[in-house]
Amino acid sequence: MEAPPILASRRQHSSWVLAGVLALVVAMVVLFLFDPSRNGFYPRCMLYVTTGIYCPGCGALRAMHSLVHGRVLAALHYNCLLVLSLPFLAVYGLRYLSAMLDGRQAPPLHVRPIPIMILLVVVIVFTILRNIPGMPFTYLAPGP
Repeated sequence: MEAPPILASRRQHSSWVLAGVLALVVAMVVLFLFDPSRNGFYPRCMLYVTTGIYCPGCGALRAMHSLVHGRVLAALHYNCLLVLSLPFLAVYGLRYLSAMLDGRQAPPLHVRPIPIMILLVVVIVFTILRNIPGMPFTYLAPGP
């Protein structure tokens, strides 16, 4: 019985992780230096441009710009769903990175259908609520 072929060595995999971390650092530096509200080279939300409806990601770049400048309340105003999800993403990312640095197998992402459905419902409800023009829902819409 033959062993299965090796598709990617651990070294190749760790170089992809390093490239991803480097891309994240470069993105954060660009967001630190260039305000999305004042610079036109950032992409625009096509849903908002064509319909005037805020998608769940609207305000995410401005939120990240505020976060890298330490303005957490402003970031929450731009996109609270993104800001509140970042600690969960960071915990998984750090677990993955520490496993790669220790030479262990990266922890698999086990996601059951129920949490995915709950996340989908949260995103849909957030999108609906942030597009209601009355108070207090206007707090969920990204600021000017």
